[in-house]
Amino acid sequence: MTPFKKNTRTGISLALWGLCGLVPSLAAAAGESVQVWLTTTSGSSLSKRFNAEANKTFGTQSGTSTTIDVTESTTYQTIDGFGGALTDSSAWLIYNSPQRNAIMNDLFSVSAGGGYGMVRLPMGASDFARNNYSYDDTCCDLNGFSINHDTAYIIPLLKQALQLNPELKITALPWSAPAWMKFNNSFTGGGYLRNDLYGMYADYFVRFLQGYKAQGVPIHSVSMQNEPHNANSTYATMQMEPADQANFAANNLRPALNNAGFGSVKIFAWDHNWYEGGAPSRFPYDTLAYNNGQAQAAIAGVAWHCYESPEGAFSVQNDFHNAYPNEEIHFTECTGGEWAKDAAANFTWNVRNVIMGPLRNWARSSLYWNIALDPNHGPYTGGCVDCRGMLTVNNATGTYTKNEDYYSWAHFGKVARAGAVRIGSTSLGNGNIETVAFKNPDGSLALVALNSNGSQTLTFKVRWNGQSFDYSLPPRSVASFKWKAGSSGGTTAYRIVNKSTGKCVDVEGPSTTDGAKIHQWGCHTGSSQQWTLQPTDSGYYQIVSRYSGKALDVADVSTADGAPVQQWAWSNGSNQQFKTVSLGNGYVRIEARHSGKVLDVTSCTSSGDGTKLQQWTWSNNDCQQFLLEPI
Repeated sequence: MTPFKKNTRTGISLALWGLCGLVPSLAAAAGESVQVWLTTTSGSSLSKRFNAEANKTFGTQSGTSTTIDVTESTTYQTIDGFGGALTDSSAWLIYNSPQRNAIMNDLFSVSAGGGYGMVRLPMGASDFARNNYSYDDTCCDLNGFSINHDTAYIIPLLKQALQLNPELKITALPWSAPAWMKFNNSFTGGGYLRNDLYGMYADYFVRFLQGYKAQGVPIHSVSMQNEPHNANSTYATMQMEPADQANFAANNLRPALNNAGFGSVKIFAWDHNWYEGGAPSRFPYDTLAYNNGQAQAAIAGVAWHCYESPEGAFSVQNDFHNAYPNEEIHFTECTGGEWAKDAAANFTWNVRNVIMGPLRNWARSSLYWNIALDPNHGPYTGGCVDCRGMLTVNNATGTYTKNEDYYSWAHFGKVARAGAVRIGSTSLGNGNIETVAFKNPDGSLALVALNSNGSQTLTFKVRWNGQSFDYSLPPRSVASFKWKAGSSGGTTAYRIVNKSTGKCVDVEGPSTTDGAKIHQWGCHTGSSQQWTLQPTDSGYYQIVSRYSGKALDVADVSTADGAPVQQWAWSNGSNQQFKTVSLGNGYVRIEARHSGKVLDVTSCTSSGDGTKLQQWTWSNNDCQQFLLEPI
């Protein structure tokens, strides 16, 4: 993209912009404007569909008795994102639609669409594919490995999604290993991975990640197996037991990923139902407990599906969190279909049972099954013959329809960004106002409210920081609210643009973890390129990422030329404090307090996207000069 134009405010340095006055009183809630998006129902249909409504405004509290308190100081899990599965079928339909760009904007654009921030990606065939395939269908090594199948239409769509929403996270997983790797020598009918091929199968994952990275599509996480207790004979399936997953994660997959430079890619276990055999599944517990917990360090978390489980089964996630509080929880699959034709009931059921329920029980994500299917509920190889996609894409007529499931997830994707934290909010239970609230990395706050009462409009007040606004929500309807406030509310954010390359300082990944490297990347609107400057003393600042909330940091408190720059939780270190020195024409050098050395783009004269930042002795070249562009 075109780099930012030179700042026309000639010679205006950060010091002259008065940074010390950028942080307002956090108690100033009065007059805060609130954006609103609303979906209502009438009978069995949707009426308003994710409509942008007139803004509300916080003010003096009314006498309305029903109160929804939003409490920033009460925090829970970090949010990774909302979305659905880009199956082979979904990708093929969207890619070949004449409405492709409109569809992709509806799905992934934060400003114009649902802002979906997470995609589930089958590694090879699933039940929703045009045929059974893997990335190497030739026995008996990986010499034939290729992701060429995906480069035709899956990877182009993922690249487009990343352009629309640079925060997008992709979680990938297989439905089956290549048939020749399994004891039953078949894609279908379940079957187990051969004992002697665990190492080769780990390499299969590595090659997949390498192939996607080479295409410019990073993978955030992998599950070891979709539904490891599913042995369906009509589509690709493979079985694993807790000991299998514990051994594969600890002894094969985690070491292979680390050795190949994919140490940040997370591994998830289970990826199957809350209940099995009429009771909460013990599989996740047994996997993490196996052999004295050998896989706990290798496995980042557990994923669940909704099927074959009673109403309210999402509570099993809370039980698991209490047992393993350091393990992540994800909700990764549920689908609607022709068996449930009441769109209004489906919409509110989704919001209550597979989005809000999992979120209020520690889920970091909520994902629907197919993003898109055709009017005949396909293409599919087997399994469900009447499932419904978030979208129905009809390439015979060149049209598409956004189904109720799309709107359910869009209400959350629109207002909760990757890296948000779930915060406290009053939720009054089934038949009343149910809620979930978030604090985004940029400090903005969001609340999603469901009126799960089937017949009555309910009026309530949303109260925050001693101020409130009233809202009346019709029966079986959902409103999403967002306002610009919080710990960095009102603080100006900047893009930090290098003079030599015109590229922006960016968090690699993007990641929220300590130690994530800082690199340069083509400038975009994502929060991974947005930074706030928060004063410490003597003219120094923490430079804080809006995406992660973490501070720019010189690794290991090094004073050496070439020391890498990373992000790290604020610890008041002198290696996390910087001052800006005006160079004229709006450009500055950014000096580290502990070393006196400056932010520098490595080999920047020939560098591209992904080039890391370091500290270096000031040498008055363009690689060390930056324009701070207010957002």
